Amino acid sequence: MATGNHLSNLTSAKAVQDSLEEFRELGRSAFLDRYGFKGSRRYFVIQDGIGYDSKPIAAAAYGHQHGREEALHFDDFSGGTPVISKMSKLGYMVSDWTSPQFEIGKVFTRDLLREMFEIKDATINTGVFRPQASNSIWLFITRDKQKDRTQYKDHFNGDLLFWQGQTKGRTDSAIIDHEAAGDELLVFYRDSKRSHPGAGFLFEGQFRYLSHSGESPTDFVLQRVNTHEEVEAPEDKFDPSSIEDGRKQVWAKVKRRQGQQSFRRGLVRAYGGRCAVTGCTIEPLLEAAHIHPYRGTYTNGISNGLLLRADIHTLFDLGMITVTPAHKIEVSAKLHGTEYASLCGQPIKLPQSAIDRPSDQALDWHRNLHSKIDGIS
Repeated sequence: MATGNHLSNLTSAKAVQDSLEEFRELGRSAFLDRYGFKGSRRYFVIQDGIGYDSKPIAAAAYGHQHGREEALHFDDFSGGTPVISKMSKLGYMVSDWTSPQFEIGKVFTRDLLREMFEIKDATINTGVFRPQASNSIWLFITRDKQKDRTQYKDHFNGDLLFWQGQTKGRTDSAIIDHEAAGDELLVFYRDSKRSHPGAGFLFEGQFRYLSHSGESPTDFVLQRVNTHEEVEAPEDKFDPSSIEDGRKQVWAKVKRRQGQQSFRRGLVRAYGGRCAVTGCTIEPLLEAAHIHPYRGTYTNGISNGLLLRADIHTLFDLGMITVTPAHKIEVSAKLHGTEYASLCGQPIKLPQSAIDRPSDQALDWHRNLHSKIDGIS
């Protein structure tokens, strides 16, 4: 129900900042629910490379300036140009992003993208493409190139993407300066042209520029970043009488156990969505296991991980299952006589790409550590 208030009466830049901080404190879902909005489909207030739903931010900012009960309703004003103009006057940038049209982990062909965005521009067939009138830059990356194509050297290592720009360097400045310009870098990736039907690409999400070196082509290091979708609320105190709280707690535990989101996505991609030990392909049961324990993001490299079924992950963390540098499974004497004993001596299932395969040094470290604690067969 409309309040009768008007966007023209939003005049405080501090109120906008308070709204952004409230968004981060509550998490996106709770923030949108509080103010009665759906997520933005195009326009986002940009701060530190993260996009915040522009119309809800404006509505909440009005409430921060004039009193919570006075916050604007979605019927009070139009999104798009009016909000862009208002935010600009208050010193904030609003960008038109295409990322809300995509879901991480889904496959998109160029033909589908042409249809979705009514694209006529032939440069979509190149490795770097900017949809018309948007603040998005799409990177199309194929790891194993066809022989008649430029043999760029591109690969993932955990959250990091090592990517070579185009040989003439015409798009290099757009990549380097994308955050300052309010642009998002979206990565569409495939191991080879045959990886997905219709020569499609897996949408990997949003990345940010970290560094570059050389030229013709330039070597870039890009890092996966959280998006507006991944700004989540801190865990609330559990109310045992609330079924909804119970559901949230269960899912929070599952998400924590499955592992840091981007690390897990990388392992799922590298291992083809199957457990390295059992071959299980039931996605909710698959977890991101660190070989060397987590010590910050630098330990989130794919070569320091294994994709494991939940029970195997537990046994691996306990050292009751280990893997030799020759990639053979060893089983603790404590598991003799159990269903897990039959795994002993079996080879693990390895990623196709050598760079994604588990580190021999990390496996040896893990095995040696636990062999001192427990008998390993």
